[in-house]
Amino acid sequence: MANTPKKEPEQSGVLQDTPTPAAAQHGDHDRIVMASRRADGTMDQNNPEFIGDKDTAIAAAKVQLGQQAASAVDVAARGVSSTPQGEGASEPDAQVQALKDAQDQAVQTAENRAVREVEQLHQGLGD
Repeated sequence: MANTPKKEPEQSGVLQDTPTPAAAQHGDHDRIVMASRRADGTMDQNNPEFIGDKDTAIAAAKVQLGQQAASAVDVAARGVSSTPQGEGASEPDAQVQALKDAQDQAVQTAENRAVREVEQLHQGLGD
């Protein structure tokens, strides 16, 4: 009895063993509920598309960008010193108040950016 060799399936080109950066730029994208962020605040996804509840995505982006913006203000003003608890005047220090005002402004700007991003990239509930 003769043995017929088993035929291996032909390569159709549909599956890709090793993704390439070029493949990711041609239609591939990330479907996200909450963005991962780089240090500069930009999204770290490939052509992101927000899915899920829009209000939840906006709230998450506001918190995320707001905290990152406030942290950036702190980093920029690391020279600000504070007195140990229980010492000093009860009036807020002018430098600390200026820092707080800058943080509040940065948070507001970041929250506005978060709303714009989600509004622009939201694609519904993924149905």
